[in-house]
Amino acid sequence: MKIPIIPGRGLVTRTATAMRLDFLEINSVPTNLISDARLDLDDIKNNIESYIGSTEIPLGIVGPLLFNDSDQHELTYCAAGTLEGALVASMNRGAKVISKSGGFSAEVLWQKMTRSPMFIFNIEAEAIRFERFIDANFYKIKKAAECYSNHAKLEEISITRLDEVVHLKFIYSTGDASGQNMTTTCTWHAMLFIVDQFKKATNIVPVDFVIEGNGACDKKVSQTNINSGRGINVVAECSIPEQVIKETLRTTTDKLLKCFNPSKTQALKNGMVGYNINVANAIAAIFVATGQDLASIHESSTGFLHLEKRKESLYIRLTLPNLVIGSVGGGTALPKQSQALKIMKCEGSGKVNRFAKLIAGFALGLEISTYAAIVSGEFAKAHEKLGRNKPVKWFLKSEITPDFIQSNLSNYFKDKKIVTVKPNNDVLLENGILTNIASKVNKKITGFIPFQVNYTNANNTLDSKKVLVKSKPLDDDVIKGLHIIAASIDPNLADVLNGAKASLEYHRCHLKEIELYDYLYQSGFENSPNYYGKYVNSKREVYMIIQEYLEADSMRIMNSENNPELWSQEDILNVIKSISRFHKKAKVSDFKHVRQFEPWKSKPFYKKIMAILIRECTDQKNAAVLNDLYHQIEGLQTESETIALKQTVIHNDFNPRNIAITKAGLPIIYDWELAMVDFPHRDIVEFLSFVLPLHFTKETFFFYLKAHYNIYSSESWKDWLMGYSYSLKVYIITRLSFYEVAGLLVTYDFSKRVLNTALAMLNYLTEDE
Repeated sequence: MKIPIIPGRGLVTRTATAMRLDFLEINSVPTNLISDARLDLDDIKNNIESYIGSTEIPLGIVGPLLFNDSDQHELTYCAAGTLEGALVASMNRGAKVISKSGGFSAEVLWQKMTRSPMFIFNIEAEAIRFERFIDANFYKIKKAAECYSNHAKLEEISITRLDEVVHLKFIYSTGDASGQNMTTTCTWHAMLFIVDQFKKATNIVPVDFVIEGNGACDKKVSQTNINSGRGINVVAECSIPEQVIKETLRTTTDKLLKCFNPSKTQALKNGMVGYNINVANAIAAIFVATGQDLASIHESSTGFLHLEKRKESLYIRLTLPNLVIGSVGGGTALPKQSQALKIMKCEGSGKVNRFAKLIAGFALGLEISTYAAIVSGEFAKAHEKLGRNKPVKWFLKSEITPDFIQSNLSNYFKDKKIVTVKPNNDVLLENGILTNIASKVNKKITGFIPFQVNYTNANNTLDSKKVLVKSKPLDDDVIKGLHIIAASIDPNLADVLNGAKASLEYHRCHLKEIELYDYLYQSGFENSPNYYGKYVNSKREVYMIIQEYLEADSMRIMNSENNPELWSQEDILNVIKSISRFHKKAKVSDFKHVRQFEPWKSKPFYKKIMAILIRECTDQKNAAVLNDLYHQIEGLQTESETIALKQTVIHNDFNPRNIAITKAGLPIIYDWELAMVDFPHRDIVEFLSFVLPLHFTKETFFFYLKAHYNIYSSESWKDWLMGYSYSLKVYIITRLSFYEVAGLLVTYDFSKRVLNTALAMLNYLTEDE
């Protein structure tokens, strides 16, 4: 067989790269995605050979992490590159814990880089003479080695003789570079000098000599290197108060220590070198971001974690004895890697010790977070998956073809011929909270997928329309995603969530929204996006809604959850009138999947989430009110049953994330997956909590309540007010508590403002009783 030669081998030029890619295409080797890269060839010509493109690794931001260096106290950040979900979140939790505890300090004990050439002689006597020669001529060898670098300083040569073989370990300091390349060059020239000088002095020539006899244990874990040094030896330490351990890590010092020593004993029995939880994750993430030698992750991840109880805190120390890093050289000069170093203020000369300290600090944070998660049970709970009897063949974007559109968009396209269907990649759409939560569970397509549909009309003229395919996650996917979040906040919250899931509004969410859109279309509800069709394949877990794509340019108000100032009195009244038309027309009996909301059936879950809200997420002025609401959870069923008002189907997520106003002033309402049966007041109070201005008055609030009440002329005002009061309590307990507590992991900008508004609304109603 003739072995082909790839053209331009070794060259990094545009011509050579094009030749290689052509060769690969001819030979049916796919590179179209890899070759679509933005790297400047001039930047990488010394970092790669036979270049064909790049892959991308997403970077997340970690921080702030409080770093105490001498007398300076500084909030620091780092970029972390990973494809492992939850890693950046865990690093951030660890950074939060350390920062809340007063920060961490770190010290660099030494920086060394080694190269260990091997010399082979005929007999042991020659090897002994060679050993003596090295001892006697160290300073001459040092001078010869250092001629070939401006940064490498030869500090020592250690000698190991094994019969007729001599291993020399050249030990250098290398400034701000990791030094592996420079020490190789320096050592090679020193070897040539040694062989030449030894021959002149003794007339003995080695049988052979090589640049590395594996004595340096380059890119390998080595007990010798741990003890004597290779790379940077850095120690990071902090003390975590018991209160922070309980509130943020959801465990106790005693439990952390109880598990620590038996775990170390088992590690020793297994022959583990060092002891740590997952230092390698932090090292790899920072190495990827900052252009370090990825092959050095192995030895750099050797770590020694130490825990010790001291008075009312837990002292934690992490030692990284072999951190092979540089703030200059290698991949650190590439533009993005250089910027990642700038984030840490570690770019360039004089920064490698700071770099080592910060790596150790961020790794220490991850150790704290992950170990606490394991001990508290959070680690296992956050990784729970419901089993499947068989794998599911997920739906692919490529399956959205003209035939697919033609067969499923009959409501609009029944008299039209679909020509082409193209994904609208220029449109950036933000998925809703539930979709983002569910996406943590699997890789199925969920959320918004915009498409451009080109078609011919009855008169054979070509036209186009933008459509939006909304692929629904299963209710199980949503619950699993919520379970991951709950476990990261408090393992007990995850437990009570599992017990409550059948009573929550997320139950059947994938079925409810399709049912609602069918109803809205058939009933001619004008305040809804145009509904073009649906596609359901339960075996493949596909539940799709196909609707009009709402262009932001055609809306006067859209996605305004953080902008109450955009909402005029007229807009607010129009929305209240629009949703009230639906409330009055909809019959509960028309819906199969929409059930009554009965939060009292999920009391343990709501009591737990309210307890966390009161303990950790609220300010002092609201604590008493929220505590009172916590105790009223027990009486919600009785309160609901005493309200002499008719319940109906409600939107139950009725806020400006799901309401737009056209330029003509028409409200458009969408995203009905949380629909439930409840008092219509529930939608009104949620909407008002988002759109009322800051420092709104009681008069303004009651103006809108009266406007809503006047739409229903047959009810008593007293009963109507009871409906608002009950609905506000349910809204705060079941929804706003979730927003605020979830903010321990991911903050919703509107959350605090909306909670304060809802509490003020409840206070006005209480005054009026």
